Amino acid sequence: MKKENICLFDLEGPISVIDFAAEIGRLLSKKPELNLQKYDMGEFFFMISNYDDYIIDIPGVKEKLGIPEYQPGDTLRIMAPLYVACFSDEELNNLAKKNLGLLPGCRELMKTLHEEWDIYVISTSYTQFAHNVTAALNIPKDHVYCTDLHVKELKSEVSDIEESVNILVRDIFQKYLDNDKQLESVIADLDTFFWKGKESDYIKIMNHVQVRGGKRKELAVEEISKRTGVDISSMTALGDSITDINMLQRLKDENAISVSFNGNRFTIERANIAVTTPNNLGVLPVFEAKNNLEEFLKIWEAEYPTFQNNPKNIKDGIISKRCKDYFINYNFVPELINLKNKTKNELDGVISQQEKMRKLVRGWAGKLG
Repeated sequence: MKKENICLFDLEGPISVIDFAAEIGRLLSKKPELNLQKYDMGEFFFMISNYDDYIIDIPGVKEKLGIPEYQPGDTLRIMAPLYVACFSDEELNNLAKKNLGLLPGCRELMKTLHEEWDIYVISTSYTQFAHNVTAALNIPKDHVYCTDLHVKELKSEVSDIEESVNILVRDIFQKYLDNDKQLESVIADLDTFFWKGKESDYIKIMNHVQVRGGKRKELAVEEISKRTGVDISSMTALGDSITDINMLQRLKDENAISVSFNGNRFTIERANIAVTTPNNLGVLPVFEAKNNLEEFLKIWEAEYPTFQNNPKNIKDGIISKRCKDYFINYNFVPELINLKNKTKNELDGVISQQEKMRKLVRGWAGKLG
């Protein structure tokens, strides 16, 4: 039976606490293939992630570098040659299966939503992670839009990237460390390596990967609308990072429900609702109140001080009994805020709360943009 309710989830953040690319980036320090054992490759990933934020966040950088097609989340494109050199598809699948990192309450939320909602996932994450997580939640594979990383196909092309790795890790990354991890100290070097130098095998492999981030997430929204016959204005989307900005902005522009879920300054600016919660079920009231959302949020925000520390104090009728029982069982109350007509100071406060929860829930990955 066709469902008229369509929801679009980012994967890493609103569903899983894991940043899979970051986690396998950290594991590069333990892999012998490229002799990177002496380096903290988790910190290397953080440098590349910050560089990705810089390219997207500073006006004119993409044009200056001649890379107008660059999208938020292309960190996964930049890191891909290292992963292809050091892992197999089987290894990546096994790593994903061992740690799905599902947020508390995630299975209950998805089981509840499956009753009336058609769930789609639009994620920058590599296929190996995205497909394993969504399979565990009974989300069909054809409802998952993510980043294809064809390790087996690309393996034959990574035999000659050692010189590039020497420049990128042993020279540029070491310079970054020597300069107290100041990105400004290596921006010119990274610009030259990735966009101005010769097309090395490293760059060729990198350019085989198209990350599902930024504008490509918005294109997925359009495709889902065409597939389902449901207008974008009737959809609900959840995101938490810079990779989600185009998807969230598109829904906001269409007067749809655009949710910053434990997000940051990138998502708050593009959303119309903020959900700050340690538990996936914290967003359930938004789905339940879909047809009368503004009035519900007005009541929730007004009453919030009376029950924020004890879900048992939520008055009957504000949310469903099932939702309230979930909150009592897990002993939490989400903060739900209508971002419309909020002052800059109020929005700054929401950003602070979201970033605090993001770091609490996601740990190391919470620092990433």
